Amino acid sequence: MKDDRLPTTGREPAQNIDETAAVWTARLDRGLTSEERAALDQWLAGDSRRIGALARARAVWTHADRVRSLGPAATQDPPEPSFWERIDRRTAMLGGGAIAASLVAGVTIPRLLDRGRRLKTATGEIRRVPLGEGSVVTLDTDSVVETAFSKERRDVRLLSGVAFFEVAHDSARPFVVEARDLLVRAVGTAFSVRNLPGQPVSVVVSEGRVALSRTIGQGSATPLELGANAQAIVLPGSRLDAGGVAHALTPDDLTRSLSWRDGMLAFEGETLAQAAQRFRRYGGPAIVIDDAALARQPISGLFAASDPRGFAQAIAVSFDAHVAEDSGKVHLKSERRR
Repeated sequence: MKDDRLPTTGREPAQNIDETAAVWTARLDRGLTSEERAALDQWLAGDSRRIGALARARAVWTHADRVRSLGPAATQDPPEPSFWERIDRRTAMLGGGAIAASLVAGVTIPRLLDRGRRLKTATGEIRRVPLGEGSVVTLDTDSVVETAFSKERRDVRLLSGVAFFEVAHDSARPFVVEARDLLVRAVGTAFSVRNLPGQPVSVVVSEGRVALSRTIGQGSATPLELGANAQAIVLPGSRLDAGGVAHALTPDDLTRSLSWRDGMLAFEGETLAQAAQRFRRYGGPAIVIDDAALARQPISGLFAASDPRGFAQAIAVSFDAHVAEDSGKVHLKSERRR
């Protein structure tokens, strides 16, 4: 993008920076093309003041819009959110000034990722990070990845949490994600990897194909290929060629499995106890179910990850239950057992 207002020599006036930041804010809101994203990265890299200007402009825009992307589920699929729309959901609700401060001080604009870099998200934070060579990773709340890029390989370790990778095609440099004893190899594709304590590693492919294999000396030596709209759930040490590891996903299944990227939690048959546990990863008051029978009830629906109180209220209406808060916790109990 060419901006005729930028001077050819000397230090750029602050007013010009603010005006250009406002233009980029509007474009970010409607979505950027790949060329525009590259132009934005180039513009941000040209002057350190531009990062703060864009943060302030986005804060004003977001505050005026009341963070519409964090409201109830839309009636149609929303466009892919930009990095700026994936900021900490709790911070976003504090208002424009608080958002600007948090963006400048705590949620930086990552561009080129150095070799050996570690990325980590805080509780309640969702972060989209360009990796410098064209690939992008989106980190769910409380997630940690490490990268080691060279001229021959692009290696990533998902130490904990959930990550979605949009991999730039480069057949000369394979992109390999390691999660526990599982390796996920891709060339140009889009997929998520889930590595949470006490749960098997899960891989969901939304575009292209990946190959699953074990780290040296473990399980089957034959890689398992996983195509688009498919999921693999892999227990530690299990054989990848065993039945039941991989299965196809319907479009609705795929949407639910990746809804966390938009700050939403989708449930389809999980128990209320399992849903309450998922909410804990995003912070806010813990949901405590004071009724064993209620805890076993299956639920379905789409809920904002940052709103456990709203979730509890919706459950109370659906299951004739009562909601009460005590010591920073949200308690759910069946009305008939109060």
